[in-house]
Amino acid sequence: MDSAEVTEIKRHFDATAQGFSAEVADVKRHFNVVGEGLRSEIRQVAEGLLSLDEKVERRFTDLEQRMDQRFAETQAMIKFSHAELDRRIRASKRDSVRSRPASTASKRANPAFL
Repeated sequence: MDSAEVTEIKRHFDATAQGFSAEVADVKRHFNVVGEGLRSEIRQVAEGLLSLDEKVERRFTDLEQRMDQRFAETQAMIKFSHAELDRRIRASKRDSVRSRPASTASKRANPAFL
């Protein structure tokens, strides 16, 4: 191999290296553009998730408040119903004692009839 061949090989190698370097730079630019696009899309998804999280939290809080209110209303109705039933039972017992025949009441009061 003479010096002209070596020079030619070196020039060809340098040209190939420059072309390779240019392609590598193009690929880097392309990936940077793609990466920026992905970052933007990831930011949008993250913002959407935050918005969704806030929306779900508001709905959950609203639902909890409505459930608490309804539970309180139900408990109040149950207490009222129990009190009303208790009042009716007491009134019924009181009325049944008053409506007993006098002879039955006097027999119980007088031990001689036993």
